[in-house]
Amino acid sequence: MVQLNMNYQNTSTPAPRTMTHVGLAFLEALAAQVQNGCILEIGPLFGSSTQALAKGRKTTDTPMHSIDTFEAAPWVRKRFGFDLSREKFDEHTQDIPNLTVHQGFSPDVVKNTWSHDIGMYFDDATHGDPGWSDNLNFFRPFFKDDTIICGDDFAGGWPDIVQNVYKIARAENIRLFIMGRVWALAKEDDHRIVNAVNSIFPDLSEVMMVCHRDKGEIRNPAAVWSWGVHTNVALNSFGIETGGKFKGALESYRGKKLLNSVPLDGSQLDLTSGNRFTLRLASSVDKTKPETKIQYCTVDKAGRTQNTKSLSSGQFLDLPETEKITAIRLT
Repeated sequence: MVQLNMNYQNTSTPAPRTMTHVGLAFLEALAAQVQNGCILEIGPLFGSSTQALAKGRKTTDTPMHSIDTFEAAPWVRKRFGFDLSREKFDEHTQDIPNLTVHQGFSPDVVKNTWSHDIGMYFDDATHGDPGWSDNLNFFRPFFKDDTIICGDDFAGGWPDIVQNVYKIARAENIRLFIMGRVWALAKEDDHRIVNAVNSIFPDLSEVMMVCHRDKGEIRNPAAVWSWGVHTNVALNSFGIETGGKFKGALESYRGKKLLNSVPLDGSQLDLTSGNRFTLRLASSVDKTKPETKIQYCTVDKAGRTQNTKSLSSGQFLDLPETEKITAIRLT
């Protein structure tokens, strides 16, 4: 996992979280890649993301800004048993140096005062339009080409986030990285995002996922979701390039009949004929290292998407005839 920034040791209790553990680790690792400007987060709730960002930044000289109404909401009380409040947020973040908190609706609360260049923008507030786009459009003039733009809840339940993020990536021809539900992109120096990914899953560094879909081949680090997660466009085939880090095969079946088996050298496994799929790793895999697993995103005929659980070597994804695979990642 990511090494903690020794300039900040959290002396408060861990804040209640809505993000996944891998999402918080990704956020922390991304903060370590900020080169210039401040770190801005919108919608920190109790401060779990604030704590992760503070741990990750290289130095406390990097300013942090958090914006939230901190208003009580029924879903928060239902989930945690207590209400959100500014006092609760402060309880978990008061020891974070160089943090400025803006209490109110974003971007209205800073519309007349904001003047800071932004090195990292993280949105976990409004999950639908027009609010999501209103925030991005207001702060975009303060982005630089190397600004890391990211957010949470890239998921089927939040279609505006999915559609808007894909639209930005396509329009600006920039790579999109999605780990868990956290998405990230940068116009320049996106190798920093790859560095962040590799710091979380070092055993998967330089391992590539190679996918074929309607518009040709797309390559990306295997630890992040391949392009197409939470879309309704199916993958035709995929392969994994391990560079010899580990060996094994990808297999497809129709029922109990083996249709195809390809090595982990980028060779493509056809996904259009089978209904059972597995990653089968060689028995010589180093047992002292974390187990490598595979996870799929599927879509049904109604366009609903879901992520499967992570499957160990030899475990099968049994795919109903009404579903297709849209994206894959290793964990």
